[in-house]
Amino acid sequence: MEAERERDREPDVRGRRGERDPELGFPSPGAVLSRLRTQRGMSLRQVAAECGLSVSFLASLERGETDIALERLARLAAVFGHDVGSFLGFAQGRASASVYPREEQETLTRAPGVVYRILRAPELGYQVVTGDFAPHSGLVEDLQHEGSDLVTVTLGTLVVRYNGRDHVLRAGDCAQWSAGRPHSFRNETDEPARMVAVLFSSLY
Repeated sequence: MEAERERDREPDVRGRRGERDPELGFPSPGAVLSRLRTQRGMSLRQVAAECGLSVSFLASLERGETDIALERLARLAAVFGHDVGSFLGFAQGRASASVYPREEQETLTRAPGVVYRILRAPELGYQVVTGDFAPHSGLVEDLQHEGSDLVTVTLGTLVVRYNGRDHVLRAGDCAQWSAGRPHSFRNETDEPARMVAVLFSSLY
């Protein structure tokens, strides 16, 4: 126990509280911890129980009052499914795959016959939306929001109306646009249609 307390008291080599030398080229591990913990809705006590570090040490790390050794950082990163590189932003991939079962994704009825399934991945900074369109269905109003969209039709045919102009997209076709201009989708056929959109902003 005493040895653990000594390890918890790692020196603050940054001089002033919370200060990070920008020349080091990586974010503060404490800031990353705070962000991921908030996104997951986890308490410091829960994180501590999973990585074997003390609550007091993790609190001090979040406040920028201490540094963390590499081996302990690896244990902390593993709690969130990361390795050290992805935890600090040097790689986008995680140490383990993230699986989002279809039945656990949030569903939203956008219009009669139009159902969206929403995948949120806050740590990646974008959302993935799957839209199912029954025959002769469509959005009843234009969409406008921040960021940009990348859309691909995976089933059937959709008419995409962007900034006042119609574009017919068939299975396998893709489109990309600035989402600040009005856009909408409709299925004019007798068959169901489906599109997958990557929203580079948090809309839903």
